[in-house]
Amino acid sequence: MPYSIPKGLPREHVLGSLADLDAGTDHPFGAPTGYELIHEGKCYPPKAVVGLAFRHLRGTVHMPEDFSGGEAPGQANYVFRELGFTIEKKGMSVPSEHGEKPAERGQPWSSGEVDLIVADYFLMLRAELAGEPYSKAEHNRSLQPLLDGRSKSSVEFKHQNISAVLVGLGMPYIDGYKPARNYQRAVLPQAVEDYLIRHLDFFDSLADGAILRPVVAPRIVERSVEDIFEERPDRIIVPSSDGKPWLSRKGKKIDFARRDAMNRQLGQLGEEFALEVEKKRLLVFGRDDLAAKVEWVAVTCGDGVGFDVLSFDEGNETERFIEVKTTGLGKHFPFYVTANEVRCSEDCPEKFRLYRVFDFSREPRVFVVGGSLSRECQLEAVEYRASV
Repeated sequence: MPYSIPKGLPREHVLGSLADLDAGTDHPFGAPTGYELIHEGKCYPPKAVVGLAFRHLRGTVHMPEDFSGGEAPGQANYVFRELGFTIEKKGMSVPSEHGEKPAERGQPWSSGEVDLIVADYFLMLRAELAGEPYSKAEHNRSLQPLLDGRSKSSVEFKHQNISAVLVGLGMPYIDGYKPARNYQRAVLPQAVEDYLIRHLDFFDSLADGAILRPVVAPRIVERSVEDIFEERPDRIIVPSSDGKPWLSRKGKKIDFARRDAMNRQLGQLGEEFALEVEKKRLLVFGRDDLAAKVEWVAVTCGDGVGFDVLSFDEGNETERFIEVKTTGLGKHFPFYVTANEVRCSEDCPEKFRLYRVFDFSREPRVFVVGGSLSRECQLEAVEYRASV
């Protein structure tokens, strides 16, 4: 049975492990299968880095069967991110600053091309939010002949650009198109906003559907803990408040992040999900005693404590304060936190964990933000309590 990585692994010993791998040191670990640690332009197998780093710390290699390379707290990817290292999916390429991948960079998209791909994107988004089947590949093939020699990958990347614009506006986006923010800022945002102005009722019939407003708690019995936890986004995108809607008269009909925050049923379902995940995580580590003590604090003590679930570290048994934020949308979608939750995270950063539960109505997963929220997230003041 794999266990959590022991506490106390310092960054300097990880750097020593990287030097060992550069020098060709033998180790009992295989090649990475899912993720790589990226440092100074080089790629390293995360589990091998952990194993060799413990040789610097304790004099012996931490063996492959002794720990997991997953995203859950205490596993390799999570520990590396806590130490400030970059973990990426194996073979992942990085887009250029011009908004195209290097091999496909060409002329900027014309306004006509942008209008076509924005309309195509919203056709797919409507189907996704309605729970209807559609084929991204077929949409791509149908769109290419209408564009100026754009390749399949160029079209996909532009769809990712549109996702970024929508997330910046606080709107739902297509889950399969990860937001890529290097886009034509003078053309694409305006095209997206123009489409929404022409289709003011686009979200009206979708807002209360199963995707945007989940009403059933998912089951986790047949899922492994490693499948539930994912890496956190490189950067959590929040809606910009730089505009002046009082001048443009372009208001937002539906604030979807606020809907999530105000949806008490969704919040309770997400907390219940996180509660069961924590119990299962501790059971996997053989800590039946700690799993029995996991507490749904939001129910036993009421709202306003600063977190929702009391759990424990499987190694040293210290408490974990888990605040749960749930959405039916993707992992890059913004969320609301209260001043009380921020204060709790700042007062107890070593204990505080925010569990962002996403894709709740389809296949819910979790990414974890540990420590002070004011340090780990971009916080934007959107509301004040006033008195006169």
